[in-house]
Amino acid sequence: MSRTWKTYDKGDPLPEAYRAMLIHLMSFQGDSEYAGAQRVAENMRFAPRPEEAYRLSKKVMEEMGHAYYVWNLMQDLGVDVDARLAELVRNPENPDARKVCVINGFRQENWSRWFDSWSDVALFSGVVTPAAVAFLGQYRDCSYLPWARVNSRIHKEEYGHLAFGVWAAKRVIEFGGEAAREDLQSRVPKFLRMGLGFYGRPSTGPDRSATFDQYYDVGLKTKRPEELQAEYLELLEARLKEIGLELPAGVEPDYDMRMSYDAGEAQLTALVG
Repeated sequence: MSRTWKTYDKGDPLPEAYRAMLIHLMSFQGDSEYAGAQRVAENMRFAPRPEEAYRLSKKVMEEMGHAYYVWNLMQDLGVDVDARLAELVRNPENPDARKVCVINGFRQENWSRWFDSWSDVALFSGVVTPAAVAFLGQYRDCSYLPWARVNSRIHKEEYGHLAFGVWAAKRVIEFGGEAAREDLQSRVPKFLRMGLGFYGRPSTGPDRSATFDQYYDVGLKTKRPEELQAEYLELLEARLKEIGLELPAGVEPDYDMRMSYDAGEAQLTALVG
């Protein structure tokens, strides 16, 4: 059954609680897109050939563009986005969680332990990016129309990043043969854990998100985590098959890598009740 909710466009008055939730989600997206671009740029050191380096640099540019698009919307709502950029530029390795909202996995101390070769760079785009495709794809239908329009563009580019991952992984196998394919397969689970945790905890049960229903009821989140998981796994399995890899069974989500979100969630719960 389809759901309907009140929509808002640029310049429309926003209820206070709705505005707080909207800015919270956009902060998470915008800040993390920029921090993600910083981390991806660090992986340039693993590029084995000029074409790989060129294509990775294009991904960096597009991730920074995603941050720019979302920050522009936040600026329209009175948020000081210059200060957010300044914090990320001045403290790229460990930005202050009180000033920006960055996925824990995009903090340098966490990110760096996942990568020791170009194979990891390829698999991040091939295994984690499908989770971003599913997660951010829901915002194309959200109740804040300017954000929905921006995410329609971002969603297309995330599909491009996924295609980059598939291409890069195939190149690893092309130049490294069966040994390289087996090595890639062995690395899939660590990125699958992050992908499975990307869209958040279940919407029901003892580990459920404290605020999911509030976002969902007003149409800022348009799909439940269970729906996003199904989309993610379907897309991931198809892309792994295209590469020549298999989807591992029995991998548990890593929710800790998702966000420096706890303090922000507590503040939001206090504000919206």
